[in-house]
Amino acid sequence: MGAMIRGVAAAAVCVTGGLRRCAAAIAKGSRPSAAFVAAVALAIVGFGAAEASAGPTCKPKRPRPVVHLRNMGPCAFDPGTLSFVGKPPQQAACLLRALDRSRNLAPAPADLPAALAGRVGQPAGLPAREAIGALLRKLDLERDFAAALWRPVSRARDNDPDAPAARYFVIHDTSGPNYGSRAFPADIDVTPKINNLRLFWCADGWAKSHVVINRGGGMMVGHDFEIPWRETKFERAPAFAGALKGLFLHVELIQPRRRAPGFGRRNDAQAPTPGFTAAQYERLALLYVIASVRAGTWMIPAFHAPIDADIRGGHDDPQNFDLQMFARGLDDVMRTLQRDELLASSAIDE
Repeated sequence: MGAMIRGVAAAAVCVTGGLRRCAAAIAKGSRPSAAFVAAVALAIVGFGAAEASAGPTCKPKRPRPVVHLRNMGPCAFDPGTLSFVGKPPQQAACLLRALDRSRNLAPAPADLPAALAGRVGQPAGLPAREAIGALLRKLDLERDFAAALWRPVSRARDNDPDAPAARYFVIHDTSGPNYGSRAFPADIDVTPKINNLRLFWCADGWAKSHVVINRGGGMMVGHDFEIPWRETKFERAPAFAGALKGLFLHVELIQPRRRAPGFGRRNDAQAPTPGFTAAQYERLALLYVIASVRAGTWMIPAFHAPIDADIRGGHDDPQNFDLQMFARGLDDVMRTLQRDELLASSAIDE
């Protein structure tokens, strides 16, 4: 029993004190017994599991500031219908606006890319879940996304079964880390200092978004698309009494920032150019397809910036987003799925 107790104590040092202290703790008992060694091994596993289960917590320590609305935003949200004004393509055009150099919303695009214009708001043309599942297996993404393909997306009013299903697929960027006055490193697309998805993991279930995509195309699921979640200030406004919770799905793209001249010492107004990688656009397009299939209609894509544009302290993301690259990514995903469906059909006929 004494050897076991000494082994557990040594293991605690090994987990918390580093290699040198670990070696010293084990060496204290020369010629350690088998019981002592076994106790060290088992206790290290136990301590490690406890440490992992604790994990980082992300729930705000204090209540977040109350959001006061001056209006229903530049895209004119209607609380009665729980939608922005206009038909789905018109809504998308208004919601896919970035901030210009003056930090004001740019005009709505005259035309959406064909890949979006012909789909947004339509139930037609959605790929089969089986085809998506097969593609996820090829991409080694089955564990995170395949099992939920037959599940619905969230619903407004915190998953009220009588409320509308999620309509808006909101694109964000992480706006960090902030390099201040320093230039962006040449390796921003690969360095773990920026792209480590564990930095966005929350053990308490308070991850910021549904999914985070790093610059190499790696993804971390913070919440399944069936979980109602709010990431914009607009959604949290007391004026809606929680009705918007579940109406929006949120995806974050990792993007570092730096200080831009003329906006104060601590601003993060300058993003790299290009803003995102081809791998990020490809994964974003895949998530858009998955979310739309689960919603039963092609969702309305949106940027964070116009949703919070008329709210004090609103956001500017995503910056330097290339809508044509996203559209090309969507076309590529759909071509792959259609080709795979044809090959599967041919195999059955044979």
